[in-house]
Formats: sequence, C-alpha cells, structure tokens
Amino acid sequence: MSLLFPAYLAGLLGLALPWLLHRFSDQRAPEQAFPSRRFLEATTPPVSRTRQLKYLILLALRVLSLLLLCLVFAQPWLNREGADAVRSKHHVIAIDQSLSMRAAGRWPAAIDRARDIVSGLPAGDSVELLGIDDGIRRTDRRTEPASVQLQALSAMEPGHVSADYGSLMQGINRIASESDVPVTLWLITDVQQSALPTQLNALYAPQLDEMHVESVVTEPQRNVHLQASALSTDGVNVQVNVQLMVSESSVEENASPVDVERRSTTVQLYAGDRLLAEQQVTLQPFELQTMVFDRLVMPAVADPVFTVALAEPDDLPDDDRVDVVVRTANPMPVVLLATERQVSDNAAVFLATALETDDLASVDVITGNAERVSAEVQHVISGRTLSGKIDLDILQFVDSGANALLFSAEPPQVTQTSGQLAVPRISGSEMGVSDDAHPLQLGRLDWSGTRFYDVPPLLLVEGDRVLLQTSDRLPVLVERLTERGRLLILNDRLDGSGSNLPLQPAFVSLMQSILNYFDASTALPDQIVAGERLALPARVQVLDPTDQPLLTLDASAHSGTIELDEPGMYKIVGARGEHALQVVLDSREANIATLSPAELAAWQNRYTEGADTGESGQGNAGNVGGKQAESGSSMSVAEAARLATWQLILPVLLLLFIMESALANRRLDVRRDGS
Repeated sequence: MSLLFPAYLAGLLGLALPWLLHRFSDQRAPEQAFPSRRFLEATTPPVSRTRQLKYLILLALRVLSLLLLCLVFAQPWLNREGADAVRSKHHVIAIDQSLSMRAAGRWPAAIDRARDIVSGLPAGDSVELLGIDDGIRRTDRRTEPASVQLQALSAMEPGHVSADYGSLMQGINRIASESDVPVTLWLITDVQQSALPTQLNALYAPQLDEMHVESVVTEPQRNVHLQASALSTDGVNVQVNVQLMVSESSVEENASPVDVERRSTTVQLYAGDRLLAEQQVTLQPFELQTMVFDRLVMPAVADPVFTVALAEPDDLPDDDRVDVVVRTANPMPVVLLATERQVSDNAAVFLATALETDDLASVDVITGNAERVSAEVQHVISGRTLSGKIDLDILQFVDSGANALLFSAEPPQVTQTSGQLAVPRISGSEMGVSDDAHPLQLGRLDWSGTRFYDVPPLLLVEGDRVLLQTSDRLPVLVERLTERGRLLILNDRLDGSGSNLPLQPAFVSLMQSILNYFDASTALPDQIVAGERLALPARVQVLDPTDQPLLTLDASAHSGTIELDEPGMYKIVGARGEHALQVVLDSREANIATLSPAELAAWQNRYTEGADTGESGQGNAGNVGGKQAESGSSMSVAEAARLATWQLILPVLLLLFIMESALANRRLDVRRDGS
C-alpha cells in the first residue's frame, strides 16, 4: 500500500490529545480544613489505589477516529500493476472508413495494419473490430475470437461519408465504460485534419486505458475537389459554374510540396459522351478557384444533365467527376375542388390566374370530394360552408400530411324581414391587423385599395389563429391547428362581389405566398451531402442512380426520412413527377490535409502522460494535446491503475464519529469548576 500525500501523517501527533484530555478529566480528592495538626503524629499515608484512565472505550474511539482521519487525508491506494500484468485486456481496432481513405494506397495499408495488430495480440485478450466515419459502426461479431474478426476485414471497405474523431472518442468512451477489463484503442486512420471536432476536448476519453494511432499516410498526396452547378434562366441557354479546391497531405513536419507541374489541371464539360468545352487552370494549394462555362445550349432531352470532369487524375479520383442537372420550371400541381355547392366561375378564374402566374402552379378543376384527389397531389383549394364544421373529407385529406385552402361558398346574406338580399356596404371595410409573426409575413403585402363589403359568417374553434382581419375585426384568413398537414381558411367568396380582393394585385401575392407556405412542408432539396438524412413527404418513391427503388410500399405511403450515403443522381417520384436530387461528397472530407506529427503526438500523449486540469473554454486548433477544460481534476492512465482505499475508510470514520458523540454525551463528566 502507498500514500498519495504522506505528509498528512504528521497529523498522527495529535493522537496524544485524547490521552491528555482523559488525564485532565480525572477528579482530585477534596481537601478538608483542620484547625491544627500540632498534636498529630506523622504517618505515611496509605496508597489506596493507583492512578488510572477513565472511559477506555471512549478514548479508543477518539484515537481511532483521529488515526482514520489522517489516513483519509493521506489517501492510501493499492498498486494494481502486478494484477494488471496478468489481467486480460479488450482491444478495439477502429478502422477509418471515410471518403479520404479511398485515396491511393490508404485502404490496403489499413487492412494490412489491422491484420498485424490482431495477429500480435496476446492469447487471453479479446478484440473487437469496428468501422468509423461520422459515427461508430460496430459489427455483430464483436464477441467472436480474433480469427473470426480477421475474416470480417475482407467485408469492410471505405465509404463516402466524412469522419469525425470527436464522435469516435465519445463512442469509445462508452465502450470502455461498459467493459470489465481495461480497453486499448488501436485507431487506423489517415489522421485527417478536417475530422477534428469543434470542441477539441471531445478527443479525450477518460475511461480508455491506452490508445495507439496508426497512420496509413506514407507519402505526400494531392486531391482536387470538384463542385458544379448549372443554371438556365430562359430554358434555352445554360451556364455551368465550377469550383475547384486543391488539398495536399504530408508525412513530415516541414515536407516539400507536391510537384508544381501537377497543379495545372484541365476541366472538361460533357453532354453525355460528347465533349462540349474544356479549360485549363493553375491551382494553388488550399485556394478556391472558380470557372464558368457559358454559351451552352440546353439539350433537347428531358431533365438534361451535364458532366464536369478532370482530365488529369489525382490521388482521390472519387470526386474528379460530377453530374449536374439543369433545373427547369416545374409547376406545383393544385386541385380546385368543386363540391355539390358549386364554385362560381369567377372564383375559379381568379384562383387559376393567381396560382399559375410565373408558372408557380398548375391548376386542375375536378368535382366531388377530397377522396377523388390523386395521391400525388399535395395541395387542394375548395369552396366550403364555413359557418359550420369542416367537412370530414377535407380533414382526412389534411391528416394525411397534405394541405388545403378553403374559401367561402356561402350564398349572399338575406334580410330576415323582406327575404331580399342584404344591401352591401358601399364603402366597405379596409384590411386591418395582420399577424406579422407568421411565416406568411402578410404584413409585407400591399393591401391598399382592398375592400370587404359582405364578409360571410365563419365559425372559429379553439386553437384557430387569425392571420388577417378587416378593420371591423372580422376574420379574413385563419389557420386551423392540425396534427400533420396545414389548413387555411379564407373567409371570402372570391367572386368579386363580396369584396374586391380577387381584383387586387395583392391577391396574386397572397395566393403565391400561401402556396409557397404549403410547399415548405413538402418541398424537396436539389442537393444534399452524402451521409445526411433527407426528409420525405408522404406518397413518394426514391430511385437510386441505377433506378432501383429504395422505399418499400408501406414506407412510401408515409412521410419519413432516409439516409443517402452514396453520391450520384437520385430521382424522387411524387406530386411533381420526377424530382432530380444530387447527392454530392462533403468538401471538408475531400480535404486530405493531415495532422502534423506534433499534433498527432500531442493527442496520443493524453493517454500516456494523463490529462491535467486547464482553463474552461474552447480548445486551440493548433494544439490538439492542450489541457482538458473540466471543472475538476482529470484522471490519468496511471491513476486508473490505482485501487483507492480511502473511499472505504470514509463510512467507517463517519460511524466512529457518531458513536463517539453518543458515548461522550452519556459518560463524559469533566468538572468545569476545578473542584
């Protein structure tokens, strides 16, 4: 047994204090006054008893309490090095499967290194093989012996997702905390600098016993990352914008750059197999270059696609070629639903004109209820009676994740006495307060000149949000709370008689704002990064670059998410027909710059020298091995090998203090007056 702070044993000198207190507490015999001892003979006083300590149990409790208190401050511990020498360990071999590991020579070197590590492990140690990218990918064979783990290496290969060392260390820390034996991490990676987390303190796993970083980068390498987009404003002429970024990796602190002649790169533009144009550019390391291909004519095919490629290959060829789709106008399908209470011809014309302006939507007029609407249509506009409850078919349609805009189909109001139509107000009411906090931002529209002469009755329910109202505080536009889709109620007949709203320029802006608001819940992006999750609306199907469906029939009927980790051109078939989705590689992962040897050594030193307490805050990107910012002290690997025993003393010490207090209150009778 050893002591962390042996200087506290000097407190053992205080053990004399209880003994002295017990000596002083012994009572002296009382003296009696006598007038004279002149006639008394001198005699030797007899010894009736020896001087003894009182309350030995209480004295023992006090002495033992002080002894244990000194030991607690000295912090005794047992060295487990002898036990650890024969104790088995659990080895975790983490192989980087990110995009940068697809560079020339890196993956074969990683597999060879993993085989060497597994074959060199002691017979009694366990091993677990796992892959890492933006997270940890554990295999089902982690409980199998090393020979089976070696067979699993042949099934592993690098993917196209970026790596994150912070997520790796957090996952390894969880694995180590669940293990009954010490855990050693063998990280086989290309030590990519872009894989460092934002919070560098995430690189430290306190439960880990030992870590070894095995770099597979043995020679300088170079990569040119390619990104492109194609734009067409008139549907005839196309402009292709290309961005290029050069990155280099090194193996020495002051490595010489890659040969200057290789920095001259030729960018080629293809339409199918036909070369349309090419440009040569000189690229500087870590500098973004932009070039433009214009004067291109739109190919006479559906969903035209251009291909941008590098003529000279580099060390990471996966991002040397990219397909670019030319975006064209794709109107949203909208159904104008006429029920048994027919929508007026004026309302149909006003709505179709406003929605089809700028090719925003394509309006289809059908009769019947919402059950007749095609499953591909996400937006319905219908005239309904708003003075009562909303019809069940509309509620079911919205509950499926779709959107609906209802306007009033109420007949003009009549007077109760004569049965004649009520005379509309000549001046009418102006547009009043709008809810500017709503995403529609209706306060930005120009409502000047808009008048409401005959506002139909509207039944409001709990949870309704009034977005527009007249100056007389009559609701004009209301959003009703639903579980999935969006339901808006426009309290106007849209025939031009109850109000002049359909005749105002603001009506076109209002309809387009509503449709864009609806489409926000079902809109699909044109491009995502490999590894990201894509939110999908209901009733769509995703086709991979080989036109194979990725969703089951049940999954395509409901909204959800899907992770696309392979780059390429995907198709989403849904309400708007085929929507092209481009999955591109992460530009950060394509940056193959590596950590310097000093940074790598500083990271590994966290598990050989321990982690000290530092100032809280952000880490320094230039010093990976900086102090760990925590509020308390950090346990190093050497401390983890100690078996602390002072924690076991604390409950015993507490029990002794309680017993001493109870016994002292009952037995201690020190005379305070000195008599």
